Amino acid sequence: MVEPSAPSPENVPCSQIVPPVLETSRLRLRPWRDTDGPTGPGEGPDAASLRFMPGGAQPGPDDFPTWLARRRLDMAAGADLHWCIAALATDEMLGNVQIFRMGPAQGRFQGELGYWLRPGARGRGCAREAIEAVVAHAFRPLADGGLGLTRIHAGADSENLASRSVLRSAGFTQWGTNHQAWRRTDGSLADGVYFELLANERVAGADAQPATALSPGLLEAERVRLRPWSDQDLPRLVEGLADWMSSPVDELHAGAWLARRRLPQQGSQILSWCIADRSTDEAVGNIDAFDIRRPVLPGGCELGYWTHPDSRGEGLMTEALTRLLPHLLGSTESGGLGLRRVTARTSELNLASQSVLRAVRMRQWGVAPRASIAPDGSAVSQVHFAVLADELDG
Repeated sequence: MVEPSAPSPENVPCSQIVPPVLETSRLRLRPWRDTDGPTGPGEGPDAASLRFMPGGAQPGPDDFPTWLARRRLDMAAGADLHWCIAALATDEMLGNVQIFRMGPAQGRFQGELGYWLRPGARGRGCAREAIEAVVAHAFRPLADGGLGLTRIHAGADSENLASRSVLRSAGFTQWGTNHQAWRRTDGSLADGVYFELLANERVAGADAQPATALSPGLLEAERVRLRPWSDQDLPRLVEGLADWMSSPVDELHAGAWLARRRLPQQGSQILSWCIADRSTDEAVGNIDAFDIRRPVLPGGCELGYWTHPDSRGEGLMTEALTRLLPHLLGSTESGGLGLRRVTARTSELNLASQSVLRAVRMRQWGVAPRASIAPDGSAVSQVHFAVLADELDG
């Protein structure tokens, strides 16, 4: 079968045939080369890639030439841009990021985001860093060399927690779900989760983001200590993550989780505190403060947390959050983060989590019907909580 011919390059703007080179502190986003194909172990798709991505989205050594030719054809048609994510220091191929389905240039206003990393490049924040560079280019006006888009959207398999986390950390907000809408490569059906980022949301908070790096400080309470995670915590971390994710987790996955949280967090990323027993320093849980100062949460952050299965029922999470909230909402002059609002959400079925949030004086402000998927596949509501700095003071 012969594929339809692409438009002549003379009739297509260069910016739509070859993506511009974009650089970050660690990455170079550049056009793909014929020599970028995966060659060694850990460079082609792994089990997670084959489970969560459409067939052929990530190439292996044998199908790379065909994969690259297809992408070049799509770019020549003017609706897609595909960047090779490469290490800035070595130019080594790490993965792919793309804006596609932008439609005809006339009247264009949105595009879809896609990305993948080779297995050996995961867990270091590279996907988020690449996405933020591409988003900045996509929202930049045409007159300034950008794409002039006003909306970027993306979708993920509902069980692809890593991808959903990357999108949220890059400022995207979830706007909907679709039941049994994704067909995996093994033929099974999965729910789709959909995200979007609007140009005016990003621009509105861009100037307010601080340039200083954030790090989780040491916070003491009566029975627990909130501190950064360490390598010695890895066995407990494996157990806690496996229980929280309800899926197998090994030291490799836990190490990648830990590595991401050790990256310098410039302005608006994620801070993670290990909740440790104050007398033994053994890890008993985790608290994430994420989307810090993002445009989607101006002046605020969202909380995520879990308790190690052998440490539940002792009120440790309540004690940890009671200590952490004044730090998040406290003034920068007093050593706090100076936020004005902290939010959290949980399943309507998770009565224990709701009880914890109410115990630390967070108030329920709304319910999102059928916004989450329960382990049995049923749609359940999300319960939303928030607390403002002046409420906590009162």
